[in-house]
Amino acid sequence: MSLFLQRTFDSLANGSAYAALAVAISMVFRSSGVLNLAQGQLAMFSTYIALVLATGPSPFVKFTSGTDILGAPLPLWAAIAGAVLISMLLGALLEKVVIRPLGDDPIPAIGASLGIYLLIDAFVRKHWGGYTMFLGSPFPDTVDDRFDIGGARLWHDTLGITITMLLALLILAVLQKRTKVGLAFRAVTSNRQSSLLVGVKVSRVLMLGWALAAGLGALAGGLIAGQINVRPDMMGRLLIFGLAAATLGGLRSPILAFVGGYIFAFLETMLGGYVGFIDSQVTLVWALLVLIIILSVRPSGLLAKQPSWGKK
Repeated sequence: MSLFLQRTFDSLANGSAYAALAVAISMVFRSSGVLNLAQGQLAMFSTYIALVLATGPSPFVKFTSGTDILGAPLPLWAAIAGAVLISMLLGALLEKVVIRPLGDDPIPAIGASLGIYLLIDAFVRKHWGGYTMFLGSPFPDTVDDRFDIGGARLWHDTLGITITMLLALLILAVLQKRTKVGLAFRAVTSNRQSSLLVGVKVSRVLMLGWALAAGLGALAGGLIAGQINVRPDMMGRLLIFGLAAATLGGLRSPILAFVGGYIFAFLETMLGGYVGFIDSQVTLVWALLVLIIILSVRPSGLLAKQPSWGKK
């Protein structure tokens, strides 16, 4: 029983990251009909921004070979918050400059998101190289920073990551359900043309959707970086599990995407812990298989009627 509980605790941090990316993917797809393949790379890029803000002058943390961004480091929480804000601005800019001019056809926009993926990857590798860097955790993470529960250990940083992401997702849910901005967002996701007719500024709503998705991914990247470290391919695995989780709701249900993130992390941890021949690469394969099967058999998701954060 203690081993099962430990595996459950171990799945929480990854589950939070999977859920955040899945919700971000779902938000963008619901609002603009675009499957944003660059969601993971945007989150990865944000961790490098946080690293720059948290490190200050360093021979390894530069945008160019001769220019540092800041003259002094920031506290880690402030660095992650700064990275979230910068990522939100970048997400809004990409929607306005890259995605919007392509019109309503999702195919060119998906291709553009793939191009963004490749550009971010090339930029990071050119300016920071393929080195593995350490950002650290904003929560206590020494060997003594834990709760002992039922013979299992719940680390403080795991609990902190989980609570922070749950709070962020709760705030996002309240924003969409209880505010005028949320009402406009739900109107646009339901019927864009009707929203235009009643005076909703659709372009601003779409920018906001991309901004919030980028910010959510940046928060996930900044928090999980302390456990997986900062490197150009750090979000690839998380993106695949996030995509698989998002498909549970046909890419349109933030609720199912959120739940799916934790389900996939739980299954990944349990399979890796109890089935000897299943390692991390094998769990990645079955996540891809689930993604393909759902898209092939039930592309609209597991539910016929897709729930959002609140009623439309």
